[in-house]
Amino acid sequence: MKESNKKSQSVLFRTTLSLAVGTILVFFVLVLVFYRNSTSSLIEERKQKLAVQAESIALTYGTMAEDPSVTDSAVQAFINTVARTEDCSVWCCGGDGKIVYSTSVPDFVRGDLHKVNDFVYLSTGIMDTLMRNMGRSISMESNNGIFTNSQSVSVMVIQKTSVPNLYILLLSTINVEEEVFWRLSNGLALPILVSFSMALLFFSLMARSLIRPLRALSDTANQVTKGDLSARVDIPELRKQSTLKYMLTDEITNMVSTVNGMIERLERQEADRKLFISSIAHDLRTPLTSIKGFLTAISDGTIPPESYPKYMDIIQTEVNRIQRLITSMTEASSLSQVDPENMEEFDINDMIRDAVRNIENLLADKNISVTVDLGHNTDEEMVVYGESQALYRVFYNLLTNAVKFTPVDGEIMISTKVSEEDGKVYVSLEDSGSGIPEDKLERVFESFYKVDPSRTESGFGLGLYICREIIMAHGEKIWAENGTELGGAKFIYTLKDYRFKEGK
Repeated sequence: MKESNKKSQSVLFRTTLSLAVGTILVFFVLVLVFYRNSTSSLIEERKQKLAVQAESIALTYGTMAEDPSVTDSAVQAFINTVARTEDCSVWCCGGDGKIVYSTSVPDFVRGDLHKVNDFVYLSTGIMDTLMRNMGRSISMESNNGIFTNSQSVSVMVIQKTSVPNLYILLLSTINVEEEVFWRLSNGLALPILVSFSMALLFFSLMARSLIRPLRALSDTANQVTKGDLSARVDIPELRKQSTLKYMLTDEITNMVSTVNGMIERLERQEADRKLFISSIAHDLRTPLTSIKGFLTAISDGTIPPESYPKYMDIIQTEVNRIQRLITSMTEASSLSQVDPENMEEFDINDMIRDAVRNIENLLADKNISVTVDLGHNTDEEMVVYGESQALYRVFYNLLTNAVKFTPVDGEIMISTKVSEEDGKVYVSLEDSGSGIPEDKLERVFESFYKVDPSRTESGFGLGLYICREIIMAHGEKIWAENGTELGGAKFIYTLKDYRFKEGK
């Protein structure tokens, strides 16, 4: 048991770990998607903001340049203040790329600067791009980050001022990773942590609810293997109103019910086996004891020679009884198959009439009346397909069984009807006896089973078992229920309509 618990805990741990890893991967993908969307949003926001700033600075610069009272140092101080406040580089340049004034030189444009005489110029290529996108921000990405977004993105925008051939150029570098992870850590860290914890808890409970039934099934199977047929699969969640009960799937619930039902059947079979051995021993012991007693009495002279014929007849009767028991047992074990060569079409209604005529003396002894309601699937017959001799035995066994349990002055009702939907002929026999207890309806067809073992009627409890074997060998069904018209036991079985012998 300890080893089983260790294995189940190991399975639970591995399952939970797998679910945790899966959850982490899901959240990782979500974080990457968030990173991608946030990066695009961040760059676009910075580009729009820079364009607005460039327009504002260009307008202010033009106003200050046109005012004679404003000195160049005041203009430069204004530009420097804006650069520090907005965390960007501000340049004043001409249309040919000549840099008149700059607050700082970002690293990403140093390679595009060249000196001519005493002045520094921005490369013609970048200048042409800026001029074509006047007032609109452009970004320069190196594509070395996640989802093609670089870790640092450079943004530039140029705006014309009111001063002829003078432009304001703003340059800014965005640290994408730092900005996005700052947003992630401040905005999503707590929700992700809470969601992950809840998901892990839910998955753990679900894994536990799935593994516990499997462990219970395994433990019960081990107990049954060791011979303990009293063991049952016990799932506490199924016995009480537990929240975990709703996590158990219908498949697991059905499997538990099926396994418990199988064990119960094995337990009943074991009980029947013991009863069978006891019954066989009793049925053999009684005649053998009588035979032994009579033979001993004959051999020692207790029984005089003139009485030999009488006691030999008794011995012959007991031998016949033993022979019938052995024959019934042998037949019961060889009826699970039907010889295809013996299959034929025949009128089941004629068979029923013959069987009733053959037991008229039994019916007369108890003054039992028989009511028949025979349908037909041809003009005047009810033709079925099967092995007629075996099926005659089925009906004869059921009929004599009904006579046995029908009281004096009772009644038996027999009917046949055809179903066009499933291509079957239904044969039913109902008596006016005491019926069958509900909890024993499914067991009456088991071998050596008697509804009331204390009853003294002749028989070995194999009649209904033989009926079931023959019917099942034909691929049909037989069942018992309590009748509603006469109030006694009712047996119904199906036969194949000859018109559908090759189909349904």
